[in-house]
Formats: sequence, structure tokens, C-alpha cells
Amino acid sequence: MRKIIYEDCNNNSIFLKELLNQVQILSDLELKWSISNLEFIPVDKGDFIGGILSTEMEQLYNFQNRILDEHTIIIAHSDFMDLLKNIKSIYEGKFEVLLRGKQLKIKIFDGDIIEIDGDLENEISI
Repeated sequence: MRKIIYEDCNNNSIFLKELLNQVQILSDLELKWSISNLEFIPVDKGDFIGGILSTEMEQLYNFQNRILDEHTIIIAHSDFMDLLKNIKSIYEGKFEVLLRGKQLKIKIFDGDIIEIDGDLENEISI
């Protein structure tokens, strides 16, 4: 298991996106992520105009509600990358994927501790 301390816990979604993209590069097929225990802060887009959410923010809101209701969800890599564009920081989360028949786990604690665990952890350059 590798532990990484990320110093800017208020802005870690870009780092996570780069990390997950590195994992995706190791596969010929689009990965499906199993995500649980996710707690995040969305990007501040200001007040809603006329009380109506933008399509992007509505998708993020629905994603957050789905996690709360189902606890663990499966989402395609590209769909999750689109959602990460509107997430500023992830304080806690567990991300699992099956890659080349082996499980890889990425966990985030307190927004700044990132653990990578699995047989392929050394193929990810961070």
C-alpha cells in the first residue's frame, strides 16, 4: 500500500482526476469505478439564476443523492471525469476498480491522505 499526503485538501479533485486517468491508461477498455463513502464539495458557481440549477450542477446533485441512497455506485470512467469538473474537493471516498483481473483501491481520508492499494499500485506514477 502506498500513502500520499496531498497538501491542498481544499482543492484535491484535479489531483484525483490525474490519478484516475493514469489508472484508465493502463486498460484497453473504459473502466467502471465502484465508488462509496464519498463526501465532496462542489465548485462554487454562484447563485442560481431564477432558482434553476444548471444541467452540470443538477447532474452533480443527482450523483450525490444517488451515493447517499445507494451507498455504493458503479460509474463509467468518462462519466465520473465529467462530474469531477464540478467538484472542488473530496474529503472522503473509496474508489475501486477491476484492472487486468486485479482489484485496485484508492481511498481518500480527511482530504489530504490518499492510499493506493492493489497489485498494480506500482504502475501508477505519482
